[in-house]
Amino acid sequence: GIAAQALTAVIKAHDGRGPQTNLTRDIIRKLEISSPDELIGWAYADPSWARIAALVPVVVSAAEDGDKVANTILHDAVQELAESVVAVVRRLTLCGEDGKDQFPLVLVGGVLEGNKKWDISGEVIKCISKVFPGVCPIRPEVTAIGAALLAWSHLRKESKLQNGS
Repeated sequence: GIAAQALTAVIKAHDGRGPQTNLTRDIIRKLEISSPDELIGWAYADPSWARIAALVPVVVSAAEDGDKVANTILHDAVQELAESVVAVVRRLTLCGEDGKDQFPLVLVGGVLEGNKKWDISGEVIKCISKVFPGVCPIRPEVTAIGAALLAWSHLRKESKLQNGS
């Protein structure tokens, strides 16, 4: 994930295997630790996904401030997510046999919520649109429930079409 890559980048910058990055300063400040040497202990003390994912806003902020390493992490994450969506859309033929049908794509989750300068969900949609121009992004107000209802509604419509109802 984004935050795990940021932690790796900080460690690599610290030990000389990677470029210097403002993520080092920003993450140390956020975690209230004194040096990157303490990151491994911090991560192993409680390796829960939510605790590590809470660092994503630090990465976005660093990217917005022009940090090259943070921008690379976000660009890579966008590409990976877009490629995953494209694979699922193809596998389920959500875009029709010719790849040109419209289909809904529900965007939920903290990372995909709008940021000021770095619009991760917008970048993901741009990538997907290059392959499937019929993608219709949906940003529900109530994320998990909204996503489930939209998926259920889409399946019901398809089922009715297939059954001739």
